[in-house]
Amino acid sequence: MSVIVEFSVETEEFVFGSALETVEHMAIELEAIVPVGGQVVPYFWATGTGFEAFERHVAADPGIESITQIDRIDGTALYRAVWTRDVDGLLGGLAETEAVVLEAMTTDGGWQFRVRFPGNDLLGRFSEYCTEHGISIHVGRVHPLAEASRAGRLFELTPGQREAIVLAVRRGYFEVPRRTDLSAIASELGISQQAASERVRRGADTVLRTALLASRFD
Repeated sequence: MSVIVEFSVETEEFVFGSALETVEHMAIELEAIVPVGGQVVPYFWATGTGFEAFERHVAADPGIESITQIDRIDGTALYRAVWTRDVDGLLGGLAETEAVVLEAMTTDGGWQFRVRFPGNDLLGRFSEYCTEHGISIHVGRVHPLAEASRAGRLFELTPGQREAIVLAVRRGYFEVPRRTDLSAIASELGISQQAASERVRRGADTVLRTALLASRFD
């Protein structure tokens, strides 16, 4: 049975995260970890300002072969990064154990992950991998896939997106006139205003597309 694990890791424990840690005013969220030709290729969203400087910073990292901006919507851009070396850190461990990254984003001083493993045996193997490679992770919650939010499954929302949208609705963000703003939502969630904006916009877009475009109207 598939199992979902929520854990955090310090920035220095995450090689890819270390390549981004000195960039200010930029919130990062991994989109997927995909094995390509034996390499682990991260796709990620960056939300903030100064994308050109951000790209130069990442490209200057000795472990990065290239970084390509695939798409951009207002203050958020989707990137693909290719490594110059084999990744034997956290990303390598996730790839080896067939894990699927459901959510991964920057936090103050580290990263927060929500990962799905095909079974407890592979979760155990991932734990052993981290111990063998000296990677310290802080596990917050472990639960079967069956316990995942029904609304999250229906609309394919990440937990962060669902939390932000639910809070925005409850606080009157979508009402006219608005009863709250993104700054207040971000403060209540304990994240940056840019990260709150990204979660609300992407989550709302997913819900609307699923609700309105998935069905045919004759």
